[in-house]
This record gives sequence, C-alpha cells and structure tokens, in this order.
Amino acid sequence: MLSLSGLAFTLALFTALTFTAYGLIARVLARASADPLAFSVLYGVYGALFALPILLFEPWQFGTITLDVLLITFAATVFYGIFQGFEFFARKHLEASRMTVFFQLVPAFVFIGSILLLGESFSIEKFAAIALIIAGNIVAIHRHGGRLTRTGLSLALIAVTALALGYLADKKVFEFYPIALYIIITYLFPSIYLFLFMRVDVSRLHVELRAMSWRLPILGVVSTLGYYLLLKTFSLMDASVAVPVVYTSTILTGLGGIIILKERSNIVQKLLGGILVLAGVILLSR
Repeated sequence: MLSLSGLAFTLALFTALTFTAYGLIARVLARASADPLAFSVLYGVYGALFALPILLFEPWQFGTITLDVLLITFAATVFYGIFQGFEFFARKHLEASRMTVFFQLVPAFVFIGSILLLGESFSIEKFAAIALIIAGNIVAIHRHGGRLTRTGLSLALIAVTALALGYLADKKVFEFYPIALYIIITYLFPSIYLFLFMRVDVSRLHVELRAMSWRLPILGVVSTLGYYLLLKTFSLMDASVAVPVVYTSTILTGLGGIIILKERSNIVQKLLGGILVLAGVILLSR
C-alpha cells in the first residue's frame, strides 16, 4: 500500500497552498501587465533576490559536484528558460482556459519521466491517485469551444514539456547545492537567457517595472517561497507523487477565485473537479 510520511505530505500540501496564492496573485497581475515577456525577465530577477534571505537559515553545503551534475543544472536553467519563452508565445495563440488545461499535462509528464529517468517506483494505486488528481483539475477548468491552432498546440506542448523536465532536473541535482544558491541559479539564468535571446530592451523593463510597482515583488516573494517548499518536498518524497499533490493548487486556485475574487462561472464543474482531486489526495495519503 502506498504510504507517505506525515511531514512529507503536510509539506506538499503547504506547497500547494503557496502555489494557490501565487496563482491568485498572478491572475490579477496578468491583467495589469503591459509586456508579459519583460514581466517574465523581472519576475526571475525578483525570485533570485528573494532567495537571498534563505541563506540565513539553510546550510551552505555542497555535495560532490561532478560534470553530470553541472550539465543537468545547466539543462534545468535552459528548460525553465524555454518554458518561460514558449509560454509567452503559446498564450498568444491559445485561450487562457485552454493553456491552463495543458498545464495539467505537467504532472503526467513528471510521473512518466520520474519512472523512466529517475527510477522511481510504479504502482497501480499511485497511478490511480495521480490520474484522479489530473482528471479533477481538467474537469474543473475545462471549457468547451474556443480556438485551438496547430501552432498554439505545438507551443503549449513544448512549454509544458520543458517545465516537467525542469522539475525532473531539480529532483536529480538540487541537493548537490545550497538550496538558496540553486533557487538563485534557476530563477536568474532563465531571465538572462530571455533578456539576451528574446532581445528585451531595458526600456521595456523600466515600463513594466513602473506598471507593476510594488505588486511584482509580492509575487516574487510568494513564488520563491513556493519553489523553496517544492524543493524541500522533493527531498522527502518522489517527484512522481510531489508534483501531482502540488498541482492540486489548480483546483484550489479555482475555488479561491470563487471565494476571494467572486468568480461565479462553472461553479458546479469546479466543485466536481474538487471532489475528484480530493479523492486522489486521500488515496495518496493512505
């Protein structure tokens, strides 16, 4: 029977709650952003800055850094850079509701990749629990109709695949570094890639910085905290379990939108999705 330690499961749920807070704040800020690509560059810089306080309470300790570790670390930064860039272009070709559905492929890709690439265990019970969580999220956010182009589909698949590969790389190598340093690397380097290769002018950063004002730093704090908790969760449980539990934040964000943002669309659909997600979480926690 699948079993998780109380600490690991509690940490995963706290991570999900933090991702939920991030989702609600990002939903509000997305409407105010004048330049999403410049926003992504600034977001990474703020994420790296807010990782610095972690140095105060986490040990500065390295594992044995081999060439393989360095290459996988570099790959992680590239995957996150690809994700941020392709997500920007995918959103130009897909409705937001469809893009959110595509994000539910991430736990599925991580589940498959963790078994094939990380050697994590497979069980029918784990598979059923994760399938319920993914299905519940899709049920909660799916909307019929809307435009789906081949270009949008390709861009979205590249983005979510890169994000899943980033998580797998995290699981493989983050414990070789002081956790604060690893967070700084994985936030800052993708922003540098975007700035250089997507040719984001400094003037665009200034405009976006003025538009976001104090709100972008708040998002950076929540995002850095969520990523820190995710990495701590990875240290206690398999990625194939951690990521699906953390992605319950999708349904929690939907329910939070009903309660906090007064969103009233598709309430029954969201509640049904929540029931499926809850069933999957209960099955995982047994």
